[in-house]
Order: sequence, then C-alpha cells, then structure tokens
Amino acid sequence: MFIKSIDVKRLNRLINELRKRGLWAERHSYSIRIIYNNTIVASLHLYPGFNEAVLRLYGDSVDNYVYSTVSRVLREVLGDFKLIVNRVVREEL
Repeated sequence: MFIKSIDVKRLNRLINELRKRGLWAERHSYSIRIIYNNTIVASLHLYPGFNEAVLRLYGDSVDNYVYSTVSRVLREVLGDFKLIVNRVVREEL
C-alpha cells in the first residue's frame, strides 16, 4: 500500500499563487494559514489520500473573496481536489 502525497513544488506553487492574489499564506505540511490585513481569515487543510481540501472560513467580511480565490487557485494547482467549505462563527468577547 502506497501513501499518496503532493509534490512540494506544487504545494509551494499553491502558496505563491495565493500570495500573488493578495492573501498571505503560510504552510506547515498540508495545513495552510491564510492571512489578510494581518488577521488570520481562513485555514486550508489538504488530505491527499482522499483528494479533498477543507477550507475553514472564520466569519470575516472577506469570506467571499477568500473562498473564490482559494477555489480558483486550488483548481489551477491541484485540479482533482474536492473543496469542502466550513464557516466558523467567531463569538463576540
């Protein structure tokens, strides 16, 4: 049994494409934090064995932009991945 993985060059391309479109992205393994205006607005988790990516949006006004940008870049770089979106509502403190 072989474990499916994603080539590091493709992962780095994903990060670079997000950055070109105004979203700062930091990667650790298959987890990516997405930052906009010095605030973490989303996280993207890749599951290569299942060809799935989970985008967690943290309830900011830029959610639509982040969603459309991530889905476009993901399709360009990892075309066969299914994108699952979860919205996380931040409670007021």
